[in-house]
Amino acid sequence: MRSASASSDSTRRATERAPGHGERAAIGLLLLGIFAVACAPEPAAPPVPEAMVRRLTAFEYANTVRDVLGVEASLAREFPGDPPALGFDTVATSQPPSSLLVQIFQHSAESIADATLRSESARAALHVCTPAPADPSPCLRAIVESLLTRAWRRPPERAELERYLALIEPAELDAGLRLVIEAALLSPQFTFRWERDAGAPGESHWLDDHALAVRLSYFLWSSAPDDELLALAVVGRLQDASVLAEQVERMLADPRAAGFVDGFAGQWLHFRGLDDIFRDAHRYPRYDEAVRDSMREAMRRRFREFLVPGRDLRDLLLDTHAHVDAELAALYYLPDEVAVGEFTRIDLGPHKRRGLLTEPGLMTVLAYPFASAPTRRGRFVLEQLLCSPLPPPPPEAAAQPVSDASTARERLAHHRADPACAGCHAILDPIGLAFEHFDAVGAWRGSEHGELIDAAGELPTGERFADVRELAAIVADDPRFPRCVATHVLTYALGRPLVAEDQPVLSNIYKKFIAADRDLVALIVAVVQSDPFRARRAQEAP
Repeated sequence: MRSASASSDSTRRATERAPGHGERAAIGLLLLGIFAVACAPEPAAPPVPEAMVRRLTAFEYANTVRDVLGVEASLAREFPGDPPALGFDTVATSQPPSSLLVQIFQHSAESIADATLRSESARAALHVCTPAPADPSPCLRAIVESLLTRAWRRPPERAELERYLALIEPAELDAGLRLVIEAALLSPQFTFRWERDAGAPGESHWLDDHALAVRLSYFLWSSAPDDELLALAVVGRLQDASVLAEQVERMLADPRAAGFVDGFAGQWLHFRGLDDIFRDAHRYPRYDEAVRDSMREAMRRRFREFLVPGRDLRDLLLDTHAHVDAELAALYYLPDEVAVGEFTRIDLGPHKRRGLLTEPGLMTVLAYPFASAPTRRGRFVLEQLLCSPLPPPPPEAAAQPVSDASTARERLAHHRADPACAGCHAILDPIGLAFEHFDAVGAWRGSEHGELIDAAGELPTGERFADVRELAAIVADDPRFPRCVATHVLTYALGRPLVAEDQPVLSNIYKKFIAADRDLVALIVAVVQSDPFRARRAQEAP
């Protein structure tokens, strides 16, 4: 934990940079020091089933600023990366702030406050009333209380509200509001998600309604609760299972469900990784930034179709439709008479593609810069769709001689001949080779270096397939697939690893998912209504 003197220096420097250089600025930005000292989790604390606090990721931070203040958090793009655990950047038992992050938060808060006061629509939303010249205090209180409630996802306590009101002088309203916005965004109540309880260590406690509203909104929107959720929390209605189910359907129908699409599916299905994928323009002339953006959007649209009740999630793998725009038309080899401009949902019919597993974006992110990657593609199926992870390769497997084989199938056959590699490759290769018709940018090809591609294979369980379309059908019907989906959704929703006590809950959620014909919305409802989602375990004492 940082020392108090270090925090004091940080606070002094922040205050000197703040507008006004005065007492009001010092009071407002004193919260920066509180953030740096009081909120950093002890690095030596023992692991617990659930973190005491969880810092907003850069993605959540930007979404929250947008929805609370109506402006963009442009500096969020400069935040340090949030390292994922178990496949999600929201899963971490400790996310301590670094000195660099504290400085970035400060500059971001200043930028956001300035943007808010310069935007007519953001100013209008901030001013929930007009201060009366004779007595502006009631309106100023309403403005600050409304802002803090939305920013902190709960009503402020009286002492908190008074401290923030002290930053405003009616004669200098904009200067005061600027300090209030900056201090509110620098507060750990904004940058962290707190779930305090008064129970004894090691005991589980039901979340209060505001904490439950926060869990729900960051699960489905990666953002703060809206007015409807906060209103339900005030009257205590979120403890009702039927109300939770209604809210899930409402929230998934809201445009802010894009937070779930990018936050959950973007990481589960890897399309967020497209941001880091580049290709040689001479070798892959069809691939550029516009195509990459279209690949990502196509995968978003495919997943978004399952956020309405009544869709069998097996269709994610089996659907013969695709979302295609002009940028992707060439990769799909669509005939000239098929006019595609903006995104269009087209029926591929007897086309060589089928469902998620042949999406150009997925094939691209699961490839090497200059070649396809059967091992990466096979591992994706095993780990992301069937939750059957392989052990890491042995050290001796890294030193493999360069092969002069002309096809991936031949090269991998050499690997399987090596006892150090055979164990994993015997499982990975038949799955990964099913994708060999798709190159490093997801374009279909019939041959590799003049050799016809053979995409047939046989799984260790005995099922044979001729190509990736038949493999997709096998995976869709595998009972591990829906259980794996349930595992990923529950892990993402809780923001922590699943422990032994969660397994009966997971089994119950899985049964409800199957009973609902693999309806993803029903699965999400079952997760939200589960005890681990609605309760938390108090942190063990260090």
